[in-house]
Amino acid sequence: MPYILNTSKDIEQMLKVIGVSSVEELYRDIPSSIRLKGSLSLREGLSEFEVKKEIEALSRKNTPLNRFNSFLGAGCYDHYVPAAVDAILASSSFLTAYTPYQAECSQGSLEAIYEYQSFICGLTGMDVSNASLFDGASALAEAVLMSLRVTGRKKILIHGLHPQYRKTLDTYLSGLEFLVEEVPSDKDGFIDKKTLKESLNDEVACFAFASPNFFGLVEDVQSFTSYLKSKGVLGVMVANPLSLAMFNAPAVLGIDIVCGDGQPLGGRLNFGGPAFGLLAAKGQYLRHMPGRIIGKTQDKDGNPAYCLTLQTREQHIRRQKATSNICSNHSLNAIGAAIYLSLMGKKGLESVSLSCFNNAQYLYQRLEEVRGIKIPYGRRFFNEFVWEVEEAASVMEKLRNKNIIAGYYLGNDFPEFKNRILSCCIETKSKEDIDNFIQELAEVLHG
Repeated sequence: MPYILNTSKDIEQMLKVIGVSSVEELYRDIPSSIRLKGSLSLREGLSEFEVKKEIEALSRKNTPLNRFNSFLGAGCYDHYVPAAVDAILASSSFLTAYTPYQAECSQGSLEAIYEYQSFICGLTGMDVSNASLFDGASALAEAVLMSLRVTGRKKILIHGLHPQYRKTLDTYLSGLEFLVEEVPSDKDGFIDKKTLKESLNDEVACFAFASPNFFGLVEDVQSFTSYLKSKGVLGVMVANPLSLAMFNAPAVLGIDIVCGDGQPLGGRLNFGGPAFGLLAAKGQYLRHMPGRIIGKTQDKDGNPAYCLTLQTREQHIRRQKATSNICSNHSLNAIGAAIYLSLMGKKGLESVSLSCFNNAQYLYQRLEEVRGIKIPYGRRFFNEFVWEVEEAASVMEKLRNKNIIAGYYLGNDFPEFKNRILSCCIETKSKEDIDNFIQELAEVLHG
């Protein structure tokens, strides 16, 4: 029978062994703002039926997203997911499968992941894709680490990254002697190419940038990749995979490594996740890629067979030789993306991408009509853009009371943008949704 701590003496002994003086000290690393203050508000001796009723009552305090007219994006998007995606993904062959260490017993999973890799290579134009990572932020960090291994250099240039991606990159690089330098934006919100060119030298390993960038703007990538090549600097591009159905593939633009979050490919929001990180690169960098890569070969009878071709994690190789020590790769979500892409097909994906673009352009046009609204940048964006209004946080709160989520408040991450909002408009938004937003916004501003 397991030993259960049930007296104050037991707890004191445990704390002494651990080396702390109190339970409070034990949890000192957890910020006080999110720590429970006081006891849990639970009645004792509830039956199963009573507990269920109480939990249901608590759940009703949450308002599901579908009750709002939402224009929130900023990295997670409420795209339509065909019902067949969940139906296929719910198959026990996928849903309960663990890491396919034994290839002979895992041919179905391996084939599905191989198909995922093929789809990502098709979207990005790259030669090779790994079998997914944890999320878009960790995919960026791994792509940067790849560039450091390839070049042996110590400096990283960045631009237009999601603030959370930047924090994750800093965490990955903390304790290491690497320098991260941000390339500023020009007056139109794009990469300042003059500064970029001046910043490139023999110490720079890569230029990691997002297109569309965090403010939604699509960069003229081909106009600066020649600068990178001339200095032996790798181009690392963070991309919204859905935008690649509409714009030129990164490989065509001269990019070396592509990364991003796969959530737009058949992923739901679910309180912000789970998603998966995609990573693809030119073939010459294959041995520097983290995670696993599925390959297609033949068995002894000449039949198609799938296997773990490369698996450079510390589980499979000496720790000091591993390209990554992060094991979570969210294969189930990657397979979900493969199902989504196969169901949509090339034309379906192009249609969704174009609908996002057109709806966002219509929202931009309607916002221009509202007195008191300023739009700081032009119309070269994909599915989201920035607009400005006095007392933006207050305006957003008033709209929320009308069941409208205006977008992402930029003042949380950029103090200089306290009056700016990032709004997203995708294929699920109707003309009526957009017109309702504009009507309610005008009423909030002008009564």
